[in-house]
Amino acid sequence: MEMAHAIIRGKNGRRYEVDFDDAPVRVEVHASEETVEIFVEADFETHPEERRRFAIISIPRHLFSEATGRTARRAAKDR
Repeated sequence: MEMAHAIIRGKNGRRYEVDFDDAPVRVEVHASEETVEIFVEADFETHPEERRRFAIISIPRHLFSEATGRTARRAAKDR
């Protein structure tokens, strides 16, 4: 079983990690013409909202589209 996690490195060079362990996670994807936002939240069944572990990633839509296109082409080539 894979464990969900998120790791980022800020401008100051420090790493920040959200480790969801083996908790069930909820994933929501919201998109507008300009951005795609990916929201991942754990502990939603057992913790109040202010204590839940979460990660939010907001990226320009064109970068998201380019990345998913490359991934789809790579997956098709591997078949």
